[in-house]
Parts: sequence; structure tokens; C-alpha cells
Amino acid sequence: MIGNHRLLGRLLLAVSLLLLPAAAGAQELYTYTVGVFGSIGGSLDADPGGSLTNTGYQLNLGLVTEPHTHLVLRTGRLNLDKDKLFGSLSNADMEYVTLGGEYRYSEEYYESGAFVALGAYRLSGTRASGRDSREETWGVSAGFTGELPIRRWLGVQAEIAGHYVDFHEEQFFVTGHLGVAFHF
Repeated sequence: MIGNHRLLGRLLLAVSLLLLPAAAGAQELYTYTVGVFGSIGGSLDADPGGSLTNTGYQLNLGLVTEPHTHLVLRTGRLNLDKDKLFGSLSNADMEYVTLGGEYRYSEEYYESGAFVALGAYRLSGTRASGRDSREETWGVSAGFTGELPIRRWLGVQAEIAGHYVDFHEEQFFVTGHLGVAFHF
């Protein structure tokens, strides 16, 4: 187990060193971004449980690869318990990790952007029989982002995304996020 962690650490270091020259050549005022967000959303095709006011969180880890181009890892959790049932599950939640490209447009007072990402998704909950249920599959997401800079190293960021995930009962999800982005 410890050998696996060391191998993973070495691989991450090697990838970071390979990406560093591209990031250093980018003409941004920063190289890395960490975003922390509160989330709201749900499934468009859940019946019952189609509420779009479920809450959650998301963490973004971004790397500038070219001017106005970012590689962003997004990980989050959406609690799907606003309604008593979500499809055939109670106490349901969806967790995800996506990796994708984001292109940013600089405006006079803010930055806006668009992104597309591939990801891994997990839907968990409890069946009517009382048994725990867990479904894992791949999915895609796309969306738009906007950031209002407060300082060179800090901004308020909003994001809206659509997710297509091939779960058995639900496939279409919408999420909105609001939080802060730290640049360094």
C-alpha cells in the first residue's frame, strides 16, 4: 500500500514537472487556481425527486496550460435529499470527479469561460428494502463560468454546468456553484 502511494506521488511529480514549462510560458498573472464552492442542483429526469434545489459543494483545482486555457479538476458532492425520494432511493447523493479543459475570455471587469470535461460519477442511497445502493459510471459535463476579481490572488466565481451520466434511472443533472477562487 505504501509503495502505491509513493508511485502515485512520483507520477504526480513527473506530470507536474512536464506541465510546468507550459504553465510558465502562459501569460496569466497566476499559474494555479483553487476554488471552493457551495452548490445547488439536481436531476432534470428524476421522478420522484426532480428538485433542482438540492445542496452540496465543489472543489476546483486548476492549472494554466496556455494563455486563457486551463486544465481543471472538479470534485464535488450533491445531496439529493430535498425530496423524500430520488427515483427509487432515499437519502441519495451524487459524488463526482471531472477533468477537462476550460477556455477563459477576459472582459473589462471580469473573466468568463466555457468548459467541457469527462468524469467519474457515483450515485449512492438506500433502496425501499433498506439495502444500500451504489452505482458508479462515467459521464460528461459542460458549462460556463464567470469570475469577478477582488485582488490579483482572489476572486468571486460562479459556475453553471450540465452533466450527462448513464445511471439506470436518471441521466441529466444541472448544477450551479458560487464561491471563491484563490490564484497563485
